[in-house]
Formats: sequence, C-alpha cells, structure tokens
Amino acid sequence: YQTGHFSNEESRNSYALPSLTPAQEDNGYVAPNIDIRPPTQLISVIDGVFLDSAETSKSKVLFNALDTSDDMSRKIWDLLDAYLAENNVNFVFKDASLLQLETDVFTQKTSHGASFSKNVVVKESSYRFNVEQTRGRYGASFSVDALSYSENNDGKLLPFNLSEKTKRNVELGFINDFLLYVYQQRVLQDEINAESVPLPIRLGFDENNQTAWIVDAKFSDTWIRLPRLTSLLGFETIETDQNLGYMLLQFSEPKKSYWSENNLNEFTLEEAEYFIQLGELNDGSTSILWLDKDKKPLESNKVSEIYLSITDKVRDVLLLKDNQSKPL
Repeated sequence: YQTGHFSNEESRNSYALPSLTPAQEDNGYVAPNIDIRPPTQLISVIDGVFLDSAETSKSKVLFNALDTSDDMSRKIWDLLDAYLAENNVNFVFKDASLLQLETDVFTQKTSHGASFSKNVVVKESSYRFNVEQTRGRYGASFSVDALSYSENNDGKLLPFNLSEKTKRNVELGFINDFLLYVYQQRVLQDEINAESVPLPIRLGFDENNQTAWIVDAKFSDTWIRLPRLTSLLGFETIETDQNLGYMLLQFSEPKKSYWSENNLNEFTLEEAEYFIQLGELNDGSTSILWLDKDKKPLESNKVSEIYLSITDKVRDVLLLKDNQSKPL
C-alpha cells in the first residue's frame, strides 16, 4: 500500500489478495450487495428491561415493574396500543384478552441531510406482537416477530433479505423505538405529577455550608418546576444543562406595578447574568445555589432577598419559613 510522503511503500504477505483485472482497475472492484451496518442492539432507555437471549425465532424483552402496584402486562399492552395509534398503524388481527395483535403495513419515513443534499428513506414493515405475564402481575414479556420488511431510499428499493440476522435487527429496531416512546410518556407523566403538588422551598444551607434555597423535592421534579418560578421573578432562561445541574439566567428588572400584580415582594438586583446550581442532598431534597456571572456565590443577603420576594400567594409554591435549615 502507498503511504504518501510519510514513509516508503510497504507490503505484507498476511493476506492473499487476488490481482485486479484490467476492468477492475478501470472501474473498481464490484461485489455483491453488502450491508455494512452493525447489528442492532437493545437500547434500555428505561430501567428493568432485558433481552431474552434464549428466544431465537423472534425477539423478546422482559419488563420488571419498579412499582408493584402496576399490572405490567396490561400497561405494556396499553402503551403498545397507544404507540401504534400515534403512528396510524392498522391491524390485521387484535385480541385484547390474549394480548396479541398483528399489524398491517407500518410505514416510517425519515429524512437525512440538509435541503441541498437530502435523501428520504421509507421503511415498510409488519409485525406480530405478544404480551405475556411473568412473575405474577408485576413482570411481563413483550415479543416482536417481524413478518415483512422493505426499505426504499429516494424512490429506489434497496435489496433486503429477511434472514435470521436481519430479522433480529428489524425487531430490535422496533423495540428500541417503542422503548423511546415509553420513556417519553414517563417523562410527560412525571411533569404532570410534579405540577400537581406545590414546590416546597425553604431558606437554608447546602452541604458546603453556603446560603442556598432548599427544596423538599427530588432533583428531577425541581428541575422541571423551577424555570416557571424564576421566570415569575424576572429571570429569563438563557442556557441549561441538566447533567451538570445548572441554569444560566438573565435578570431584567420589571416595572414597579409588576410585583404587586404577581403577588411578589420587590427586590433589587443588578441587571446581569446569574447562574443557579442545583444539587442533590443526602436526604433526597435539592439545593439551589445562586451564583453571579463569574460563578461566585451571590451574597447571602441577596439570596435571602430573592427568596423573601416570594409570598404565600404565589401559585404552586409552598414556603417553609418556619423550618429553616441550620448551618453545620
């Protein structure tokens, strides 16, 4: 092989490569159609989902309920029904009592690239699904049997053979899409649940003994609810990173009438950017540390002043003024 100007040409005798014919030298080496995509793997975006490797004729995943009040098999069936309805999939056969169904053609269209270099891939498939109970009512299995599959790229039908290997790829691809839908539904439900109870806030100290807001709620609930409160206080969200637990805010002082109109006590703060850093405490609550634009802790009196601007009349916020945390 040639290595350009980096070194001299080198050769190896590890592989016996046939010489190219004149036609191959002119046109390149032509081989049968080869799918170079790696095997599809199960992506467990939710906890308690495992692939049943003993099943070979179809793909089966096992669900373990985290909440023992759930009837897992019925829950999976209802989610599958909702997922197929959202994607306008018709049925050839459906039996809710047996938790079995067979789909008509399931069409998925995806676009790749930008407008000046764009291609559209259309996948058409059909499946047989079966949901079964395991471990009483708190566990279930979900089986996917791909019956047909075709792929069309910009109007050109791609060669595809539904062999044992490619069949597993198609089935796991569907399972991954379905699990992503289940995850999104869970996030949506968590947001609804979080909105149904007040956000309990007290003024106290974080684990580094810095003045902070302490929220008697878990991190995920606080993260969902907090932007509504900061917006009410006159802060615009500029940037967020949930993995790092911070929000970058821009404060703009409202007009004088704004405070009373929104049941707030007025506070003074320089119009600038501020960070709030969320942290998980050992007792399951969440700390909110206020930082200036240089990420230095805001003065304790300012942190307190912003907190005291919230009144008991602010909707969906519960102030715990009589239960302050004490410094260590």
